[in-house]
Amino acid sequence: MKNTRIWLIGAGALLVATSVFFLGLQAFEAQKSFRGSAIGTPAPLAYDLNLQEADGTPYRLSQRRGQVVLIYLGYTNCPDYCPATLAKFKQIADALGEEAAGVDFIFVTVDPERDTPDVIAAYVDRFSPDFFGLTGDLPALENAWNGYGAGRFVQTVESEIGYVVSHSTRTWVIDKEGLLRITFPFEMTATDMAHDLRLLLAE
Repeated sequence: MKNTRIWLIGAGALLVATSVFFLGLQAFEAQKSFRGSAIGTPAPLAYDLNLQEADGTPYRLSQRRGQVVLIYLGYTNCPDYCPATLAKFKQIADALGEEAAGVDFIFVTVDPERDTPDVIAAYVDRFSPDFFGLTGDLPALENAWNGYGAGRFVQTVESEIGYVVSHSTRTWVIDKEGLLRITFPFEMTATDMAHDLRLLLAE
């Protein structure tokens, strides 16, 4: 009887230990998983941006291997989504600290008529001088819009600005190998975005 009791106690302890192990494993796996929308496996090669910074410096995505890259397409007269997204980018950079040096934060204009290089530079500098504001000739921009699903649509409005540009509010995330790994919906928090970037930076 005594041996049976000892066996039951041992079995119970083993069951508890096993449960704790698997709960810990699940928590670890949950921590490792992306909170944004994962693209799938195998991840596709991201469209190769070929644009310019405000000072004319070329920016080519294929030459940024080793960097994690966030791409957002918007315009400087945008009243809501664009400034809110770039403000999140600033929060992410602050949260990452020194790790932010491994991330390119990219803003690509969908309104080249008004977003001259100087205008874009001044706009992104309001959020961080380390962010990239990119433009280019119309064919290069159209390729970028198509490559990243900008959904660009110009609509005339009766106001001083003359027109607004409807566009996707999603952020695209490319890993250090140039693969399209995640997209971030507009509603996603900077905390969750930073979590996913840390996972990519650690790869």
